[in-house]
Amino acid sequence: MNAPLSSSVISSEHQNLSWAQSLKGYWQKQAYRHKNAEKLMYFMFVTGFLLWDQLSVGWAAERWLLVAHMMVGISLFLWVVGVFWSAHRQLLMRSRKSFLRITGRLTEGLLLVCVASGLYLFFYGVTGNALSVLIQDLHFYSSVILTPLVFRHAFRWSVLNLKSSRLVNLLMKRRGGNA
Repeated sequence: MNAPLSSSVISSEHQNLSWAQSLKGYWQKQAYRHKNAEKLMYFMFVTGFLLWDQLSVGWAAERWLLVAHMMVGISLFLWVVGVFWSAHRQLLMRSRKSFLRITGRLTEGLLLVCVASGLYLFFYGVTGNALSVLIQDLHFYSSVILTPLVFRHAFRWSVLNLKSSRLVNLLMKRRGGNA
C-alpha cells in the first residue's frame, strides 16, 4: 500500500518548483536588461581608449583610469555582462532576425577575445615581449570593433538612444523624414 503524501512533502516540492520557476523567470528577464551591461561596455571602452599610448593623457590621469578600468573589468563587468550575455544568448539562438543573429555572434566572438586578453593583461600585464604586445593589441582592437558593433546590434534599444537625440531629430526634419 502507498502511504498518503504528507503535507510537508507536498509543500517542499511546491517550494522547490516555485523557486525553480522564480529563478527561470529572473534569468529570462536578464536577457532584456541590457542597459547596465551596455553602460559598462561603454565605460570600459572610454577608460581603455584613454589608456592608449597614442593619446598620452598623462600619468596622473592614466594611473586612475587604469585602476578603474582594471577593477571594474575584473568585478562588475564580468558579473553584469556575463549574466546578461548568458541570458541573452538564448534569444540569439531563437531569433529569426538574421541581422541580430550575425551581429550577436560577432559580438560574442569579439567579447570573448576582449575578455580573455583583458584577463591576461590583468594578471600578467604588458611585459614588453612580443606575446604581451600582441595580446595588448588584440585587447585594444577587439574593443574598437566591439563597441560600434554592440551599438549597432542594440541600436533600437541602446542607452545612447540616438532616436531621441535633438541633433538626429533636427537632421530628420531637414531631410523631410519622420523623427
